[in-house]
Amino acid sequence: MPRPSAPAIDVKPPFSIVRLSHAIAEQMRSPIEIVHTLLARIEERDGRLQAWARVEREQAEQAAVAAEGEIAAGRRRSPLHGVPFGIKDIFDTAGITTSWGSPLYAGRVPDADAALVARLKEAGAIVLGKTHTTGFAYFDPAPTRNPHHLEHTPGGSSSGSAAAVADGMVPFALGSQTLGSVLRPASFCGVVGLKPTFGALPADGMLPFAPTLDHAGLFTRTVEEMAWLWAVITGSDPIKAAANRRLARPRWPIEGELEPEMAAGLDLALARLAQAGFEIDELSLPESFQRLPGATLIVFRYEGAQTHKDRFERHGSKIGEKLAVLVESGLRIDRRRYEEALALLAQARRDYAELIQEHPLWITPSALGPAPKGLASTGDPRANAPFTALGVPAISLPFGRAPSGLPLGMQLAAAHGRECALLAAALVCEKSL
Repeated sequence: MPRPSAPAIDVKPPFSIVRLSHAIAEQMRSPIEIVHTLLARIEERDGRLQAWARVEREQAEQAAVAAEGEIAAGRRRSPLHGVPFGIKDIFDTAGITTSWGSPLYAGRVPDADAALVARLKEAGAIVLGKTHTTGFAYFDPAPTRNPHHLEHTPGGSSSGSAAAVADGMVPFALGSQTLGSVLRPASFCGVVGLKPTFGALPADGMLPFAPTLDHAGLFTRTVEEMAWLWAVITGSDPIKAAANRRLARPRWPIEGELEPEMAAGLDLALARLAQAGFEIDELSLPESFQRLPGATLIVFRYEGAQTHKDRFERHGSKIGEKLAVLVESGLRIDRRRYEEALALLAQARRDYAELIQEHPLWITPSALGPAPKGLASTGDPRANAPFTALGVPAISLPFGRAPSGLPLGMQLAAAHGRECALLAAALVCEKSL
């Protein structure tokens, strides 16, 4: 019997991960066909974009053949079975080079998968390849360009993952965030980035930078797709969660620092949300929040220096000029100052836990502005870093474009462990905007 026609998925990418999963499950589209289509898109487009550090064509094709056979035999592992994804090149992948964005480790091939990669592969998702990261996930740029304007940065450090998803080369991708490395690239590239609660996604097998702050994260094209992906990975269901329409707007931590395009765009977006029935409250914050950005940087520099000290002693500035400066400065931070910063983080987390009871959703810009021109900088993470330090779930979703055509993103944050509530509200925001 011939397969039915498939209105559930377009013939050409970008693919919706939700419709893609449905089409594969109903055998209206083949994992082999999907993999070949995406590989062709990468081959056609990545010479200019440079989102991929390496594409695992043979392995992806073999996995697609196996997935198609299992699904046809009624052994579908999960809704992700047969769905391709990209992996930031700081997550270990068994048998696949993981170089951490550095030529120093160009031949490094791990024996085992990172925990999150293993979980996704067990669910039947297909590794399409490794996406570019900045060197050791710091600020020394990757070669990746912004898909909306090749002369602009895609952000970092999850540069390739954000760009590949934005360009329709892969339905979803893994990233990581220690300051703003998921949310900022998502904003710059016009996709959705989720940094969940600290520890909600396993970081085992992910290159550490500052263990107090390191988060694994995800990229999709829409909030709907992110909510679906989160439900599949965790077993929770944001779609069924009630959406809170009350948003708190703290001017912190970048009051007066926004570029005009972001300031004007966010004001317009908030006005549209108010018309859609959202209540938006201005929020003043306690003293601990004013000190939080500085304390976060102390923790980041101290722990980053300890992580990369031995590497720096062996290779010097070859680890990356910016990272070498970070290590030298971080090694000068004494233990007492670091412990004081940790105590401040703990106080800010307690204060946030109290505030969030009355104001369960916070809304801020995802970045200071649109993606800066040039590739020497990946942008400023100040809009995201405090929420990383608080360890709470935060999401960046696109809400418009600057006059240049570059995307703009807004950031929502919620209480510890409240990803479903966060995604439910973000879904309503996405529909309203």
